[in-house]
Amino acid sequence: MIVEGLPTPDVLKRYGSPRALVALGLGFLGVAYVIPILLLYWQSLNFGDGSLLVHYTTALSGIYLQTLLRSFYYGILTTIVTLSLGYVLAYYIAFRANREKFLLGLVVLPLWIAYVIRYLGIQLLLFESSPVVQLFGTDFGILFSTRGVIIGLTSVFLPFAILPIYHALKSIEDEIISASRTLGAGQLRTIRSVIIPLSLSGIVAGGLIVFILATGSFLAPAVLGSPGDTMIANVIEGSYSSFNVGLASSLAVIYTTLLLVVIMAFNSYVNIGRVLGEL
Repeated sequence: MIVEGLPTPDVLKRYGSPRALVALGLGFLGVAYVIPILLLYWQSLNFGDGSLLVHYTTALSGIYLQTLLRSFYYGILTTIVTLSLGYVLAYYIAFRANREKFLLGLVVLPLWIAYVIRYLGIQLLLFESSPVVQLFGTDFGILFSTRGVIIGLTSVFLPFAILPIYHALKSIEDEIISASRTLGAGQLRTIRSVIIPLSLSGIVAGGLIVFILATGSFLAPAVLGSPGDTMIANVIEGSYSSFNVGLASSLAVIYTTLLLVVIMAFNSYVNIGRVLGEL
């Protein structure tokens, strides 16, 4: 029965064909991604007086260059800390925990809470009037410092490391681990020689996600850092707020380009496409 006013099955079939869906996806990417990126490159160029690349010259000098390097440094440091903690927790959940689903629920639960609330929660935990500071008499130099930014980034992005590593660990067949033990390898040798290499896909996936998110973080340095911990996202936002669109655009272009270069350099040592395909 065909209800008047509703699309007929033939219409739905025509617009739901693979070709139509691909066209819809490409159109969305063009409008939401390609066009904004092209406009970003256009805005980063100076078509007025002076050099065409004057905004890039400014962005690659002084405090702007320091902020850019600091952002990548924080991203690398956060990735190392997060992967270290994430692997231990994922290993425990995958192989040792009795209440596996419950622990996975605890890992996913923070993702339902907005980033700003989670960062503010850490800040409130370390205020002078908080029970923790009252008990120990100090915030251990965490609040409004580099240490605070790294701890905040690690706590917020830790689930993005745990979940892919856990998935990779669970995909390892029990027979392989048993064979390693049968051949005389101890627990540490099995972890180092068998489990870690076979879970490389999860490590790479988690590392890439955390690195990209941490490097471009805006809230962590704004809420938990000092003025000396400003990252590239804060500088880009400040430039836009002061109507210096050309500088903000050039900073965004440089940051995006460097991020792609780092990923491509990493891909030259680890085939990201092949590794991620194992997930």
